[in-house]
Amino acid sequence: MLGQRFLPPIAIIVPLVGMYKVAGMRDTDNLFLGYVGLIIIHSLMNLPIAVLLLKSFFDDVPKDVDEAAMIDGATRWQTFRKVVLPMVRGGVAAAAVLCFIFSWTEFLLSLFLTTIIRTVPVKITTFVTSTGSEWGFISALGTAAILPGFIFILLVQRHLVRGLTLGSLKE
Repeated sequence: MLGQRFLPPIAIIVPLVGMYKVAGMRDTDNLFLGYVGLIIIHSLMNLPIAVLLLKSFFDDVPKDVDEAAMIDGATRWQTFRKVVLPMVRGGVAAAAVLCFIFSWTEFLLSLFLTTIIRTVPVKITTFVTSTGSEWGFISALGTAAILPGFIFILLVQRHLVRGLTLGSLKE
């Protein structure tokens, strides 16, 4: 699962562009499928990190808690949703923040897979031309790019601090 994350995105960009062209997921063919394709590739690129991080949090949940909920009459889905998920809320917040930051700052895949849809890092490069750089626009867009991540981290901060420090001590 993690082997995919070890590869740099440049190593898979040529076959990926070909597959997206054949599937009609380039934004020049269909704008909606362009968004779907970008969402799919960002999800697939962040999946190994999320699985690795969340696996350690789910391993820390005692089996006795699952068994007690099942004895009390909960189904597997209810046990997961009402018992286990609240216990690993910090891990989910930490994984969500990391995946958001990785997707928000991703440059290469967005550059090659889209022409109309532009992510913030790709859009910033359009202000650098052969005649000069528009430093005012670059700094304004860079400042605006920080705000969604900052707001997202503020919203999950309570869970994030607990999630990042949960597995740090061994008993």
